[in-house]
Amino acid sequence: MDYKDLADLIFPNAKPVEYYEEKYPERDLPEGAEVTRFAPSPTGFVHIGGLFGGLVDMKIAKQTNGIFILRIEDTDQKREIENGAAQIVEALNEFKIIPDEGATGEDTEKGNYGPYKQSLRKDIYQAFAKKLLSEGKAYPCFATPEELDEMRAKQEAAGVRTGYYGVWAKYRNLEV
Repeated sequence: MDYKDLADLIFPNAKPVEYYEEKYPERDLPEGAEVTRFAPSPTGFVHIGGLFGGLVDMKIAKQTNGIFILRIEDTDQKREIENGAAQIVEALNEFKIIPDEGATGEDTEKGNYGPYKQSLRKDIYQAFAKKLLSEGKAYPCFATPEELDEMRAKQEAAGVRTGYYGVWAKYRNLEV
């Protein structure tokens, strides 16, 4: 089996990357314009650090004639609170931190580059993962949570940076 066959096996229904490149064309913005994104998680109330981050993102976008996006990072659904996205939008509005695009409520949004909830972007990510996998630039990992815990413990004991890299990435070079 080659990388393309493996990619087709793992992501059989993923659209080609070109579909998303056409759907989300490069923005027509002035030279030097910045597109910034604030991506809070709806797992609790917005705190001062989140407000500061959102304010900085908004200011940079405005100062460069760019775009400020609010994307809800809702992938930690075990910890998500009821109406968390709506609370984030309300908190930002209260402090006049208004996105140009993104979530406008629990299930509403504005802009042409959505969806603006992370969990709803799965198809986009799968298309790009399939492309990387088919080119041999990515690989599936079969590490169990127990293996990862054991690896982390060994790394900590050795005083090295924790993570799945180098000699620790034991599934990186499996034959396809």
